[in-house]
Amino acid sequence: MSASAGSILVTGWPLVEAAERLLREQGYEVEGTSPDPDQAEILSRLEEVNPVGLVVRTGVIDQSCFGAAGKLKVIANHGAGYDDVNVEEATRLGIPVFAAAGRNAIAVAEQVFALLLAVRKRITEYDALVRAGEWRPGKPATAELHGSVMGIVGLGAIGERVAELASAFSMEVVAFDPARDRSWPVPVGRCESLADLLTKSDVVSLHIPLTDRTRDLIDAKALTLMKPDAILVNTARGGIVDEAALVSLLESGHLAGAGLDTFDREPPGADAPVCRCQRVVLSPHIAGVTPESTLRMSMSCAENITEFLLRGRCGPDLVNPDWTRGGRP
Repeated sequence: MSASAGSILVTGWPLVEAAERLLREQGYEVEGTSPDPDQAEILSRLEEVNPVGLVVRTGVIDQSCFGAAGKLKVIANHGAGYDDVNVEEATRLGIPVFAAAGRNAIAVAEQVFALLLAVRKRITEYDALVRAGEWRPGKPATAELHGSVMGIVGLGAIGERVAELASAFSMEVVAFDPARDRSWPVPVGRCESLADLLTKSDVVSLHIPLTDRTRDLIDAKALTLMKPDAILVNTARGGIVDEAALVSLLESGHLAGAGLDTFDREPPGADAPVCRCQRVVLSPHIAGVTPESTLRMSMSCAENITEFLLRGRCGPDLVNPDWTRGGRP
């Protein structure tokens, strides 16, 4: 196949070399942006390249982006979440959207426990203590995970991995996921409501997409249902949690702590209340980013794009099955 097959535009960091090679071997030119493009750059590059395929690693693909890329036929999101793509508009235009579901599950689940252990064992606080020339506090101030209850909101690929790790720590695991259409894992207790999960859990870990229904799902009311010494871990999307309410309840002592990898505004900035709260351990939205997961996600994007463009096939990573009802005017 010749280069006339068209171009694939990647927003943000490039795909791994193996994924780029797969696209080029099928005759597609692979174009990119800067590592952290703003919206103006994304629009400009869409107009310049006019790609047939788009891989979204960074940035927001809104309605204006579709107008800038008249040849666009397929979108692949380099991650499990896809709230950065206007899926409704893509569907209206007859453009399938794929997500790399499950490819970063191991990485995210490990980051959940990195944050959880840092909070529960007060790692950052004690690190600073020793560096300042001080030593042990007057009494034991950490607790064991063994025997505590891990509550998982969203039992998809990542939630299942978190459940496995929690079981390895001898934690009791419960979950809430009304959208799950697969069989329920035997070792995981099933909660029939979010409130039920919040009141039972010593740790609550979020693994759901950001949608209109889940925005601010964990608000002040939800947070007050949690146990007074509970920990919240969010490696999903920042908008799911009401950050102001979380900080307020942390500073009041109602919650023991929180581990956050995602935020309302990214980056949140040093002046953000969540960054000034000493009961929070933070990481810069990198839970799912490891060399191993990046390879899996990049290959997923390349494979989904080529399977659709060359063979018209849409596998299980398709997030808008109604795309066939649309079509460009």
